[in-house]
Amino acid sequence: MPTLYDILGVPPRADEKEVRTAYRKLARTFHPDLNPDPKAHERMAQINVAFEVLSDPVRRMEYDASIGETGHAEPDQRVTSRRHRAVVATIARRLRDHKTPVYAMGFAPGSNRLATASFDNEVIFWSPNYEYPDSRVRLEGGAVSAMSVQGPEKAVLAGSTEQSLACWRVDKGRVDVWRSTPKDWVCCLAPSPDGESLALGSVDNVMRVVRVSDGQVRFSGHTHLESVTALAWSADSARLATGSADATVKVWCGLTGRELLSLQNVRSTVTAIAFSPDQRWLAVAAVDLSIRVFSVADASLKKTFFGHQRPVEALAFHPRNWLLASGSRDGSVGLWNARNGTGHGRIEASHQPISSVAFSPDGVALVAAGLDKTLRVWSLSTPETEE
Repeated sequence: MPTLYDILGVPPRADEKEVRTAYRKLARTFHPDLNPDPKAHERMAQINVAFEVLSDPVRRMEYDASIGETGHAEPDQRVTSRRHRAVVATIARRLRDHKTPVYAMGFAPGSNRLATASFDNEVIFWSPNYEYPDSRVRLEGGAVSAMSVQGPEKAVLAGSTEQSLACWRVDKGRVDVWRSTPKDWVCCLAPSPDGESLALGSVDNVMRVVRVSDGQVRFSGHTHLESVTALAWSADSARLATGSADATVKVWCGLTGRELLSLQNVRSTVTAIAFSPDQRWLAVAAVDLSIRVFSVADASLKKTFFGHQRPVEALAFHPRNWLLASGSRDGSVGLWNARNGTGHGRIEASHQPISSVAFSPDGVALVAAGLDKTLRVWSLSTPETEE
C-alpha cells in the first residue's frame, strides 16, 4: 500500500515547498477537468488527501508517527505486527451465504453466536464456530443498516431511506416492526446493546433516541452544528456517542440525554465511532482517513492513526480493550494498538468496501463483511496485555 509520500512522489524529508510543487504538478496531470481517464477522479482524490495531510505540520507529524509502525499484508493472508509480533490473524472462513451486501453484524453477549444482516433484509443467525446458517429471517420493507444482538436468535435491527424509518425486533423467528416517516433524512442509526433504545442521527443536526418498542422519542440533543453522521453506544447502553459533519463528537447519558462530553480535535466529518468495552477509550474515524483515540475521562486525544486509503466505515474494540479493528472503503481491515499507538497490520480483505467489523466476545475471532457479500472470519492470537 503506497504511503502519502509515494502518492505525491516526494521523499519523507521533503519540505513544504517540495510538497506544494509536487501537488501542483500532479494536479495538472490528473485533475478530472484536464484528464479524461475515468480513473483520474479517484487518483486526484488520493492526491488531495496526501497534500492536505503533508502540508499541515501537525497532521504530518501524526501521520509520520503512524506509518513507522503500520504493517501490510496481501489479501486474506496471515497477518502479524511487523515489530511487536503481538497479534496474529489467520483466515479461517469465507462465508458466501448472503446474496446482497452485508451492512450490519453483531455477537450475542457472552457467546460466539454471530448474526448478520444484508441489503435484501435477510438476517442470518450463525451456528457456533460460523460453520453454517443456523436460522434465517426475512424482514419486510425498509433496508437494514444497523443491528444489535441480544441473544442467539434475538436482535433489534433498523434501517432508513429518505422518506421512511423502520425498526424490527426479532426473537426466535417472531418479528415485530414499526415504521415512521421522519421529518428530516436520517443519516445513521444505532440500536442500543440492551435492545431498548434506537439512536438516530439526522441532517437537521439533531440526535434523537426513541423507544424500540413503539418509536416514541425518549430524548434528543441539539448541540451539533451540522448533520449527525455516526453513532455508537457503550456496551452497557449507559452512554451514547454522536459524531458530526461539524468535526466534533459528543457523549451523552443514555438514560437522560444529558451531554457529558464534547470532543473537538477531530478536524473533519466523522464516519465511525466505537467505545472500548471498559468505556475508557473512544475511537473516532473521519473522512481525512484518520482514526483518533480519546480518553473518555477527560476528552484528551491519546493516539492518532493513519493507514487507510479511503474513509473508515466501521470500528470495533477487542474484549481486552487495547486492540482496535477498522473496516474501510478501501477494502482493508486494520488492526491497531489503541494504547501505545502502534499498528498491528492491515489485511487487504476485499476489492470492495468493508462496512462492518466485529470481535467475538471471547476475543479469538475477527469478522468483517461489506459490499462483496462475503463474510470473512479470522482466528486471532493476541497477548494477554498489549506490548
